[in-house]
Amino acid sequence: MGSEIENVKAGKVEQFPVAARNCFSGSLQRMALLLDRQVEEAAIMEAGGGYLLQAGLDERSRPELVFGVESVILSGLSSLGYETQAVAIKPDEWREQLQDLLAEHAGVTVWVNSAHLDYADVYSSHPGFMHAVLVLEQSGDLRRIKVFDSLVDERSRYSCVAWMTDTAFEGAMLDRIRSKSLDHMGRFHTLVAVREHGADSRDVATTGLLRQAEAFRTNSCYFNAIHEYRLLCREVMASAEDVSKNAARRLFDHVNVLYVLPSLKLLEHSLRRAEAPEYVSDLCRILMNDWRVLGLQSLKFESMPSTSIAARMDERFERLGTATAHLWEALATGLGNRK
Repeated sequence: MGSEIENVKAGKVEQFPVAARNCFSGSLQRMALLLDRQVEEAAIMEAGGGYLLQAGLDERSRPELVFGVESVILSGLSSLGYETQAVAIKPDEWREQLQDLLAEHAGVTVWVNSAHLDYADVYSSHPGFMHAVLVLEQSGDLRRIKVFDSLVDERSRYSCVAWMTDTAFEGAMLDRIRSKSLDHMGRFHTLVAVREHGADSRDVATTGLLRQAEAFRTNSCYFNAIHEYRLLCREVMASAEDVSKNAARRLFDHVNVLYVLPSLKLLEHSLRRAEAPEYVSDLCRILMNDWRVLGLQSLKFESMPSTSIAARMDERFERLGTATAHLWEALATGLGNRK
C-alpha cells in the first residue's frame, strides 16, 4: 500500500545492529518475516547448496570465488516451502509495476547498483557493485521508495530502513552491473509461503550438508574451485601494478566481505544446527583463520606489491585447497556415520 507522505525526506530512518550474511537471502528472509514466517539464512544455504563456491570473474574481470547466489537462494526457499516469482522490470513503467506488486505482497526484493544508494556513505565511497534490497513501501505520488537493506558493510555490519527518491532508485535498478558468473539485475522478486516445512532444523541441516559434501567430492567445479581461483589470482597479480593492486584489494573483499568468510561463518552455524562433531567445527574455524591470513597478505600486496608476498599467498592458497577438501571429507564422515 502506498504511503500518503508525499514529502518524506530521503535518507536512513532506522538502523539495526544485526546484518545478514548475504543481501539477497537477507532480503527474502525479511520478506518471510513479513508473512509471519521465520526462516534462517543457514537453512536456505543448506537446502540450496550455498556452501559450494566456484571460481570465476567478476563484473570488472577480476577473480572471484562465489556461489550461484540467485539460483541457490531461490531453490533453497522452494525446498523450504516458499514460492518465488520474478517479474521483468519495465523501465518506463516500473513505478506502476512496483505499486501493483506492493498492493499484493508485503514487500518486493530487487537487485540494484550500489553506487546509487545514497543513504550510507560506504556506497558512495566504493565502486558500484550488485546489491539486493527489499522495497517496503511507496509514497502516494510514487516519488519516494522505502527500502530495507539487510547488509550494510561499513566499519561494523548493520541493516537499516531508508527512504529513497524515485530518481535515485531508478538509477540503482536500471544501471546494470554484469559479471561473468552473475547477472541478476532487471527483475522484481516476490515471495509466497505455500506450505509449512515439517522437518526439524537438525534433519534439514544434515541432509543439506551431506548433499553438498557429495557434490564437492564428485563435481570438479567445486573441488577445484580454490585451485582455479589461485591460478586466476596468480595471473592478474603478475600484471601491471595498478591492475595487480586492484586485484589484491578485490581478493580481500571477496574473502572478508562478500563470500568466503561470510559463507564459512554461516557454515559453522549450520554445523551446530546439524549437531556435527566438534572436530568438524574446529576444522571450519581453522579454515576461516587461514583465509583471514590470506586476506591480510592481499592487503600487504596492495600496499607494496612484491614477488615474495605473491609467493607466500600462492603457498597459502595451496594450504587452503587441502584444508577445504579435508573439511568436506570430515563433514561427510562425521554426519554420514550418524545416519
